Amino acid sequence: TALVGSMKAVVSTQSTGEVYVEHRLNKFLELLLKYLHDIVGKHSDADVLRNCAFTYRYFIDNELSIQTTAAVAFRQLIDELVSSFHSLITDGLESENEQGEFKLLVAMKRLYAFYQAHDITDLADIEKDVSAIITKANQQQINDDITATAVMLMQVILSWALYRTNPSEPSKPELKKLRKSVVQLIQQCDELIQFGVASVQKEAFITVCDMLIIFAPQLKQNANYSSLIVVPDKSVQIRLRDYVMTTVFAEEDPQQFQEDEEDEAKTEVLIEKRRVLASFGKLIAFNIIEMRLAAPIFAQYVKSYQDYGDIVKQMMSKARELNRTKCMRTQLLSLEQLFEELRDQNEGRIDRSSEEWTKIKDLAHRFALMAGVDNYKSRQAVVTFHREGIIYCLLRNGPPDGSPPSNIVFFDILAETTFKLMDIDKKGPKGLLAFLEEQLMKEGEIPEDEIEWGPLRTYRTALVGSMSEPYMYYGKRKMVGSPMRVVEVKRPRDDYVIDNWQASGSGNYVQ
Repeated sequence: TALVGSMKAVVSTQSTGEVYVEHRLNKFLELLLKYLHDIVGKHSDADVLRNCAFTYRYFIDNELSIQTTAAVAFRQLIDELVSSFHSLITDGLESENEQGEFKLLVAMKRLYAFYQAHDITDLADIEKDVSAIITKANQQQINDDITATAVMLMQVILSWALYRTNPSEPSKPELKKLRKSVVQLIQQCDELIQFGVASVQKEAFITVCDMLIIFAPQLKQNANYSSLIVVPDKSVQIRLRDYVMTTVFAEEDPQQFQEDEEDEAKTEVLIEKRRVLASFGKLIAFNIIEMRLAAPIFAQYVKSYQDYGDIVKQMMSKARELNRTKCMRTQLLSLEQLFEELRDQNEGRIDRSSEEWTKIKDLAHRFALMAGVDNYKSRQAVVTFHREGIIYCLLRNGPPDGSPPSNIVFFDILAETTFKLMDIDKKGPKGLLAFLEEQLMKEGEIPEDEIEWGPLRTYRTALVGSMSEPYMYYGKRKMVGSPMRVVEVKRPRDDYVIDNWQASGSGNYVQ
């Protein structure tokens, strides 16, 4: 590795190729190419092979006279690698032939390394064979490393196929064939994610994410590529999200690592988990999957802050750039899921002094801070967050029976985010107090001093600003005396126009 790294550092300088030309060192060039050929034939380490591949690329991708000599040596090497691959397929896929499996795996690793640096499609017609290996992996047990390498190799083959198309006048048969291959690869990887072993699942997941990004709706910027766009269906999106939750955020087995290698092994596992999470985050950033599906991941922001907080925060930031309202709806769903999970763990009751409850409130506060410093830009999103939150808090399975709704405690969560609301959205004629009162009218008479209704009083205090306030005009009614006692009155004339977003048709808050 050190030898090839040094060699790459030397040839990567602009003057190296000129040295062979100016000083007529053709013999030394041929000797160097021979050494590269021998190294590729003797090694299987990914870094070594990658460095060799990019060294060849430097010699070939220039206008110097050495290009011809290097290109001939390169084609000879690729021919040998492809021939070796074809001759090893049959023996390598037999589960009882360990030596054949190893040789096939090494051949595939070498081809993958060179495919990363060069488009060798014209020299290596291996697409059908690689696809056949992945198909066979879904039908019967074959070597896991071979399956994972085949998935990675197929991805880079299809990426080069897209690169080779003519953007101005692409061949329709080529595009049709390419799309068919892409869809097939995604379907194959989807099956591997469901039924493969851990190492294969990871590569299949990352490949699906990368292919969805490469063939995303952004391709329609060139109308000629519109037929290549691949949009995953809802079931695939859910499986990708579930894989992230079970792989990244699952609790680790304390006996998973041995003491002498614990720190190093944990670091490697953490790097791989962050890679998986980042791949899913790109799907959110490019608006490829439905944003609401990321709610369980947003919910992990505080709990997993040390290991994944930066990635989750960036994911939410990109989601907010796409659509502020959808982002806050997703964050609200995250809080609702955490609330229901905690309630189920405590047999339907919430200890408002518990550490778990405090963490959920802290998460809500952080979500509100992420809405941005410009309250005007986030105004509609924050109001929508509270309106839908109020509806959730007062949600019942049946008619009112005098007892508080089962979600009443969630008002404590909403109270943590009221600081992002403008005063007019709190207490204006069409503000949240008016909306809250409208929803409370469905509850009938509400007891003034019962502890169970305390979260509602807490939330109203956060909106009004003071519990001692005798009354407040809003909507068509007002609070008189106790904030929990509602009576019918006529509202005095108020010509103030609240908000332009309600008049623009954005008032449908609940889907």
